[in-house]
Amino acid sequence: MKNILLMTLILSNFTFATENYLGTYSTQLQEKELKDKYCKNNQKGDEFCMEYTLTYPIIIKSENSELKNSIESIVKEKIRKFNKLNAKNMVFTLLSDEPDLTWSWEDKTRIQLYATTKKSFTLAIINYNYSGGAHANRTIKYENYSIDGKELEMKDIFVDGYINKLTLTANRFYRESNNLSANDSLTKVGWYGDNFILSDNFAITTKGLEFLYNPYEIKPHIAGITTFLLPYNRIASIMKSDK
Repeated sequence: MKNILLMTLILSNFTFATENYLGTYSTQLQEKELKDKYCKNNQKGDEFCMEYTLTYPIIIKSENSELKNSIESIVKEKIRKFNKLNAKNMVFTLLSDEPDLTWSWEDKTRIQLYATTKKSFTLAIINYNYSGGAHANRTIKYENYSIDGKELEMKDIFVDGYINKLTLTANRFYRESNNLSANDSLTKVGWYGDNFILSDNFAITTKGLEFLYNPYEIKPHIAGITTFLLPYNRIASIMKSDK
């Protein structure tokens, strides 16, 4: 288990650090940013702003052309959805509902190529959202795809009836990794309760499946993001042979 370590990703005024697994195919990447920001004074004369940002990868070169084409197609669709957002309309709507609204609201997303294997790749969708309150919300969502661009779910990589054994195996491995016995409470490592919950937010990597829990899912916000990597040798018996 790790509470987000590794390669540092800076997005706005917060830091995510994550490991990535990109050794399967030689791929050269650059990033491009799209931004839509609009500001207007509220009825008290104070400025209120809304800002949308999308940072996405551009594949300069890849030894796997199908991988390159798939990523470009997925990113193109996400750009299309981003372009539907309208900061000006949002500001007028929000100030219409709350004329004294202050501070600046932000919704910033970064798409990162996180992992590649011979048959799959994973995108990390990293989001920073501030809409007032004590602190911003910071999340990472993994999206897994076959090399030809088909989105993959757990049922696509495991045999039928896998869930109970996978959960039991993940629970045992998580406890071992955190020096917890089978009878120890998960609250010792910051969980809200003692019931192990298997996240459906996972990345397919060359070393195993990385499961990720965002703030508030299993621990308080202050604990940040929690991940653990479940090795393939622990779950080989319930994986489909072609995965």
